[in-house]
Amino acid sequence: MRIHSIRLKNFRNHSDYNCSFDGDLTIILGKNGAGKTNLLESIFMLATAKSPKSRYDSDVINMLREFATVNGEIQSDGENVSLELQVIRNPDRNNNISSKKTRVNKTVKSITYFTGIFNAVFFTPQDIEVITGSPGARRKYLDLILIQNDRGYKKAISDYTKALRQRNKLLEIIRIQGSNTDQMPFWDNILTQTGTIIQNSRSELIDFLNFRLPKLISTLDSPKTEVYIKYKKNEITRERLDAHLQADLRAQTTLIGPHRDDFLIQFNESDLGQFGSRGQQRAVLLALKLLEIDFSEQKKGHRPVLLLDDIFSELDDTHRKAVLDVINKQQTIITSAEELQELEPKLAEKKPQIIRL
Repeated sequence: MRIHSIRLKNFRNHSDYNCSFDGDLTIILGKNGAGKTNLLESIFMLATAKSPKSRYDSDVINMLREFATVNGEIQSDGENVSLELQVIRNPDRNNNISSKKTRVNKTVKSITYFTGIFNAVFFTPQDIEVITGSPGARRKYLDLILIQNDRGYKKAISDYTKALRQRNKLLEIIRIQGSNTDQMPFWDNILTQTGTIIQNSRSELIDFLNFRLPKLISTLDSPKTEVYIKYKKNEITRERLDAHLQADLRAQTTLIGPHRDDFLIQFNESDLGQFGSRGQQRAVLLALKLLEIDFSEQKKGHRPVLLLDDIFSELDDTHRKAVLDVINKQQTIITSAEELQELEPKLAEKKPQIIRL
């Protein structure tokens, strides 16, 4: 898996920018605010069709423009592929709604088809929110891994989201107008079928991480460290949906299902997000990112492109070594505000391509 080049149009602060990536290691240097993170974000969106940074995809559109376009030339399964993602602002600028168009080799394709042709792992210091942030941040973390690597998951999450929106609208209509609930079983069936697929896939991913996490964290933190991810599954069944119907009607929203899932990371039997030190949280986050690469390789048969956004300043010597050990195993693109020798002298020995913004 490789990315050869990228072109951005109206993407955040890049009005019209293009560059090529030569070799296995590229380092993007520039001052803060130059758009280094934005460039990595655009590459990652070629893999997921979603922004890893923003709640709304419309946020990637330059404030003065009506659309943003990302074009990438990638190599997947030995074939060169042209990918295009366009995010289009809603004419009503008072909301954050946008639409997306995707093309593969210049042919219009669905987002479900587009997602996962290219694979990437994106690691930024802000990812600490996976551990310390809201349940929504943790669900997004799982989704961005699985939509790249599981075609069934991609379709299930799309169908589930649409059905959930319709069910919530129906709940509102019933509550306000006093209509009957005859249509409810139709949406409940879709939610149950697709929600089960989503939760089974999330369980598989968490099992994968739990199997490998203890050994990896022993080298990143301490051999005595015990780490376990507890999946707090908000199980969805027809029986539970029926039992919660009156509560759903009062709330005018669906209160159970994978959109309410969460997980916590137990670190030596304590909640890492609440009680872990910053160093412990960083060690586990690094381990999770390294295991993302392994998960993708197991699922797709190749290693994803690794995108590292200014992380070296956040890592101690042990964690830096872990990153240095892995960057040669796949194409890696690194951003930094520091010059190469200041960033990490050992990187200079690898003779990386340098791109300056």
